[in-house]
Amino acid sequence: MQYLNTLINRYSSMWRWALVGTTTAVVDYFLFILFYSVIKSVFVSNFCAGLISLTFNYLAHYFWSFQSAVDHSKSGVKYLVNLLLFWLSGTVLLNALITSGIDPKIAKIIPVPLIAPLSFLSLRFFVFRGNKNFLSKNQRVS
Repeated sequence: MQYLNTLINRYSSMWRWALVGTTTAVVDYFLFILFYSVIKSVFVSNFCAGLISLTFNYLAHYFWSFQSAVDHSKSGVKYLVNLLLFWLSGTVLLNALITSGIDPKIAKIIPVPLIAPLSFLSLRFFVFRGNKNFLSKNQRVS
């Protein structure tokens, strides 16, 4: 049990990232399905769903997951670059999957495991690298 507690504490930022990411993905998924059923445009539906879910994502990561000390003006610009890169790549893949005949409800899920690990690394080491306590002194790995 002590070993499990140590792992949870050592990687708390990663666990928080996973919770925020999962919540964001669920909200994004349901909003996309809702918008796509009405609009029938992959790009517009994905943009609208992303706008709402990613606003939550940025704020939750900034204040909770990574507990960033970086000024919003700096992290916000970096987050937008990160967002644009991953949103465009995800939307292009999503459009290709739907165009190839895959049900949008399934296609929306496929890019997630491809993009999520890259997003974590980008957020952790590019966007929010001015973290207050990602690994505190007593948690640092030698």
